[in-house]
Amino acid sequence: MTDTVETPASDGVENASACDDFANLEDKGSTLFVRVKRINGERSVPVVIARAALEAHFGAGQGEKDLAHAYLANLATINTKVLALAPAGDVYTDTNPMLLGTSDFE
Repeated sequence: MTDTVETPASDGVENASACDDFANLEDKGSTLFVRVKRINGERSVPVVIARAALEAHFGAGQGEKDLAHAYLANLATINTKVLALAPAGDVYTDTNPMLLGTSDFE
């Protein structure tokens, strides 16, 4: 499995460390896998974001790295949504990640 970016929801803008971690995003073509750190230091939330959601709400294109670019450019918004939807505890795992689609960002 590819390493994934762990970014806190409090990051407001894309920064140098996010760019350095670009290679660690797991782009599956139709989805993007990331990990979102919880603010209180609990385990991170594994998340799969649908390409359609990244295209419709965050301007992702059809290019090879467009999902990752869209995520990094909007990570504060996306991570805030993940943390708002994620219950406390370890509900999500690598084999059972949170799934985010287009309707989750409406």
